[in-house]
Amino acid sequence: MNILIVNWTWYPSGGDWTYVENISMLYQQNGHHVVPFSMKDKRNYPSDYNKYFIENIDYKKVDKRSIKAGLKVISNSIYSFEAQKNLENLLAVVKVDFAHINVIHHYITPTILKILKEKNIPIIWTLHEYTPICPESTFISHGRVCERCFGGAFYNCITHSCKKSSYLASTVAALENYVHQQLNYYRFVDYYVCPSVFLYEKFKTFNFFKDKLIQLYHGYNYAEVEAAQSKPFLTDEPYIVFAGRLEKIKGAHTVLKAMQSCPDIRLKIIGTGTQENELKAFKETHQLENIIFMGKKSKAETLQIISNAKFLICASEWYEVLGFTVVEAMALKKPVIGSAIGAIPEMVIDRQTGFLFEPGNAKQLAEKIKTLYADDKTLLQMGGNAREHIHQLIDNEKHYKGLQKLMPGL
Repeated sequence: MNILIVNWTWYPSGGDWTYVENISMLYQQNGHHVVPFSMKDKRNYPSDYNKYFIENIDYKKVDKRSIKAGLKVISNSIYSFEAQKNLENLLAVVKVDFAHINVIHHYITPTILKILKEKNIPIIWTLHEYTPICPESTFISHGRVCERCFGGAFYNCITHSCKKSSYLASTVAALENYVHQQLNYYRFVDYYVCPSVFLYEKFKTFNFFKDKLIQLYHGYNYAEVEAAQSKPFLTDEPYIVFAGRLEKIKGAHTVLKAMQSCPDIRLKIIGTGTQENELKAFKETHQLENIIFMGKKSKAETLQIISNAKFLICASEWYEVLGFTVVEAMALKKPVIGSAIGAIPEMVIDRQTGFLFEPGNAKQLAEKIKTLYADDKTLLQMGGNAREHIHQLIDNEKHYKGLQKLMPGL
């Protein structure tokens, strides 16, 4: 079969790419041919089909002095005629048996669903975020969980300036949702694959095509994890680790506050983001010499650092869809102290594979850190439980069999 895989990037860009890369490999291993459709970027992996990719949209480089340029970008981010045209050109030379959609909002846009439907191509859409039911995409407004747009009341995004705390950005986001709600190209999708029970229940609660929602955990290729485990332990003082984007929704600020109560425990922070300078300033102000900012690391380096740590902290403060960093840490036999939000409790089983704490509660997090750090026996036991649980939950064979049920012929 020729399988069209659509994603906004064709290079490592986060959890969505981890899944896209893994499912592409799975399809190819089972004798199928992957046809990518994405956005042009110099970081993209090579592809025979990149001439059909849409032009790159970089919102950071939009000329804010040009109203015309701004309107063009806004228009393309809502309804992409270019994506429709390029996809039609691609489908004219390649017979596609079914399409697997991933992250497309704001770039490729759901307008391509119309083209696929006209060609009678079955469509699976793996949901990686919440854009169809939340214009802000994360259910976060000014640092707090927000569900005001329930029932399609997307105007709340505007009145509360949810998107980047900007009235303009929020207006564009709400307009995008209203346009796609009205066009309702979403109805052309055969199945919406939900990577966690939490996401499944959230879309179900919001009455988003209940009969098309399928809960199916991601698969994962554990080869790199096993490679990291096989390397000898690096000589170093004991430490714990936080790995993720340095953004408020990821909770790094809560971790730093918690570490004020753990002066004798070293914390390594992997990642960069808009909060980086603020977090480093907090470290200096409070003289937290036990915290080391390591910046951005390759996946192999990140896995090695996690492998050598006592445990991982996942302090997210948004409705985490799944979280591959948690998957990787648990596969490395590392317990996880995770916030009890989103899909995290589906992986971190309290007192079995790690500890859960209330999102944003630095005092509670500090208590969990000190308790786990001091108990090697519990660390070992939880680590073994973590590996066993995550391999049962996140499994390539189970994931592929689930997709086979949706698309006969796979």
